[in-house]
Amino acid sequence: MFKTIIVYESVYGNTKHIAEEIGKGVDTPGNIQVEVVKPSEIHTDQLLDYDAILLGCPNHNQKPANNLVKFIERASIVHPECKIGAAFDTYTGGNKGVALNKLEKIIKDKLPGIEFVMSGLSCKVEGRKGPLAEGEKEQAFEFGVRFAKKLQEDLEAS
Repeated sequence: MFKTIIVYESVYGNTKHIAEEIGKGVDTPGNIQVEVVKPSEIHTDQLLDYDAILLGCPNHNQKPANNLVKFIERASIVHPECKIGAAFDTYTGGNKGVALNKLEKIIKDKLPGIEFVMSGLSCKVEGRKGPLAEGEKEQAFEFGVRFAKKLQEDLEAS
């Protein structure tokens, strides 16, 4: 069984909903164990136990949320290698992908052992506290399904 972890930061619950929907999508093949956690719920050493790592957070002042960035910095100490991954964010207004692009760069710089197997996902939130824009949960679920296919292809090829 393949193991995937989704580590997310969420202030108003919108990014949590996206992380959970991605998790449901990743779980669709039935042979992938998925855990969805906040950075405070996992020790960075535990990342070594997973085949795939997804990281996501809301856009805070045009950058990724600090708690997730700090988690990534701590995770760089354990050097997770040969992992596949992806990133996601939530945003308001016209800020689609702003935090996501910066998050992907941080991950590539701090966790070079994680190979991105697909483009990240950026989900719109209506207003500062939400709710999620129409169709975003479905988009997150489909993102998870696509990620699961990439995970299976990658691990079966190796």
